[in-house]
Amino acid sequence: MMKYGISKLVMGFTGFIEINEAEYLRIKAARQNLFEILFVEEKFDLVAENFYEYETELLAIASRMMIFSNDDHISMSRERNLISRRIVDLLSAGRMYIDQSIQHVEKIYEKNSTTLELVKKEISSQYDKSLGYRVMEALRNYVQHRGFPIHSIKFSHKRVDVEADYQLLHRAIPLIGVLELAEDGNFKKSVLKELKEIQHKDWIDARPLIREYAEGICNIHERIREIVRADLPAWEKSLDDTIEKFQNEYGKEIPLAGLVIEATEGETRWAETKYISKGSIERRQALEKKNGLFTNLHKRYASNEIQKDDA
Repeated sequence: MMKYGISKLVMGFTGFIEINEAEYLRIKAARQNLFEILFVEEKFDLVAENFYEYETELLAIASRMMIFSNDDHISMSRERNLISRRIVDLLSAGRMYIDQSIQHVEKIYEKNSTTLELVKKEISSQYDKSLGYRVMEALRNYVQHRGFPIHSIKFSHKRVDVEADYQLLHRAIPLIGVLELAEDGNFKKSVLKELKEIQHKDWIDARPLIREYAEGICNIHERIREIVRADLPAWEKSLDDTIEKFQNEYGKEIPLAGLVIEATEGETRWAETKYISKGSIERRQALEKKNGLFTNLHKRYASNEIQKDDA
């Protein structure tokens, strides 16, 4: 006969607080659901960090241009490959996030749930309304099977008038070659048509498209957060109640390391054990705080420009 309880999986501890099967299954499900949402947050963090690395790489290249005389063909090729690597990392992280976030939501709410359909609907919505999202999805497939995400990089030196004096603005601009994509023959035709409509002298500035793509993934993630927000308190309370029940029995002084819920069968202890800790909650909340503000990402940019009223 199965017995269920709360205990500690540490040497010398023999305590056991019996609970019923329904409570055991509820705690077990809440614990797993909190992990699934943590995994979604961690994978979104990969996207955010890769986007950050791509953006800072462009700024670093522009700073090197400002200071050093290395705008020759070899230097440009090296910088192009560096930016290509950052973009490939971002696109790979984005694809992983989309595919696996669906799996995590499915594990919580089941395959045919309306909740899962809401997530899929949001993904489709971002694809339909964002050119940058469509281009980067097609470009990811192109990168995976055929070529680099960008085909050139432009080192821009632009005079910016500031009242009577002027400054020189240095920028590194990654360019997508529309002709190269067209010659490939396998690039998605509908997206290629859209690119041809906005191209300038056969080139397209990749930066606004990449920012739109990153913002699209941010919008999807915010929708997932919104969907699960109503269920989080109940899941967290299940863990809090388990810890409280243990502390009421054995005191708050005893460490919680090794705290588990367990299923036993006959003389067999620990037929199934699940560690209980608030670590997954704390890690998720830290990531939510860190990655909490992505509204209008396509309208933002970083600059080291010096202006008179800065101090």
